[in-house]
Parts: sequence; C-alpha cells; structure tokens
Amino acid sequence: EEGDFVTLIGGNGAGKSTRLNIIYKDLIPEDGVISFGSGKEIGFLRQDSGLSDGTIQSEMESVFQHLYDMELTMRNIEETMGEISPDSEEYARLSIEYSSLQTQFESAEGYQIHVKIDTVLNGMGFADTDRGTPVDVLSGGERTRLAICKLLLESPDLLILDEPTNHLDFSTLVWLEEYLLSYPGALLIVSHDRYFLNTICHSIWELQNRELTVYKGNYDKYLVLKEERETQLLKRYELQQQEI
Repeated sequence: EEGDFVTLIGGNGAGKSTRLNIIYKDLIPEDGVISFGSGKEIGFLRQDSGLSDGTIQSEMESVFQHLYDMELTMRNIEETMGEISPDSEEYARLSIEYSSLQTQFESAEGYQIHVKIDTVLNGMGFADTDRGTPVDVLSGGERTRLAICKLLLESPDLLILDEPTNHLDFSTLVWLEEYLLSYPGALLIVSHDRYFLNTICHSIWELQNRELTVYKGNYDKYLVLKEERETQLLKRYELQQQEI
C-alpha cells in the first residue's frame, strides 16, 4: 500500500528476484493473480537500470521531458499572443490554454526541475562530476548510483530497490536513507545491509519454504518476532508428536 516500506528477505534461491520481476511485469507467473492500482507506476533498480547513452545531465533531464515540452508550448503560445490583437477570439482562446498549461506546469513543480536534479546528483556523490560526462564512460558503481538518481527523480508509486547500497560510500548512504524516509510512495527493498534496513523499513517479508511470512517492524524486531514464532511452532510440533 502507499506508504509501506517493506524489506523482502530470504535465502539464495528462495525466489526474491523472481517475485520482483513478476511485480515489475518482466515475468509472467504460472499461477495466481497480481493486481495493480489504476495508473500506478513502478520503478525497479537493477544494474544499469533504465540508462541510455546520453550524458549525466541529459539522463536526468529525460525524466522531465513532458515538462520541457509543456514549457516549449507555453513559449510558443506567448509568441503567438504577442503577434495578434488582444481583442481577438484567438487571443482569448490562447489565453485560456496558456493559463491551463501554466497551472499544470506549476503544480508539477516545473520551475524546480534543476533544483531537484542538483539535489539528487549532489546527494548521490556527483557534485564534482562534469554533468556533460557520457554515461557509457562511467564505472559500474557510478552507473548504479546514477540509476538510483533517475528513479528518485521519477518518484514512482512503488520503488523497488535490489541491493541499492552495494556501491555507496558512507556519506552517500546516509543521504539516501534520509531521502527515502520521506519518500511519498511505497518502497520494496532487497538488501543485506542490516543498518539500512533498520533505518528505512517498517515491515519484513520473509520468503522461506515457498511461503511468505510478514513481520511488522524493522530488521531487529523481525529477529525477535521470528524467534518467538519458531518457538511457538516447535511447541505445537512437540504437542502434535505426543498426540500421534
């Protein structure tokens, strides 16, 4: 649900990656039903996820292409209105269209695009990197960090992060944690970073023996609840064996 910050855990081969790919619609399940809210967007971080052959700056700006197109339309309308009579019907029509576009542009924070890009790039360790640097010359770790930047700017309703901390230094990790704590959508994270999980997640979903068990709380709370659950299951098993 919106606002859920979930960690998916399980041993190797438990099916974590399979489930993430099914949710992202890269795989079709053999059984069961998957339901999505109408118009909901999903973002999935994988190695080199969603990156093109452009530059760092163009890659970030591509997220806001619809707003750049809207701004260009507004400029064209301004030019047209400057060339016709203010008393004409065409001027009145264009004025209404311009007002509508401006309202949409402002509500989408179109005037804050460059601030958003700078905030995310600086926070993710690109403060001293030339924004004109081609993406294809970046290292694997840099590309992963850039992919995170792009996803944060896209701000999908469900953000899926598969091992997001692998290529982050301490300062970048701290920034990402603080940023995600106020993320407006839902998070689904696979990570082995216990401190990161304790800071970010509200719920642990464990895949084990082809079953999914939900534990409310962070990773430390999960360890306590799992031990309690296994103790209860063992007692039930022993009672069952006595009965048999």
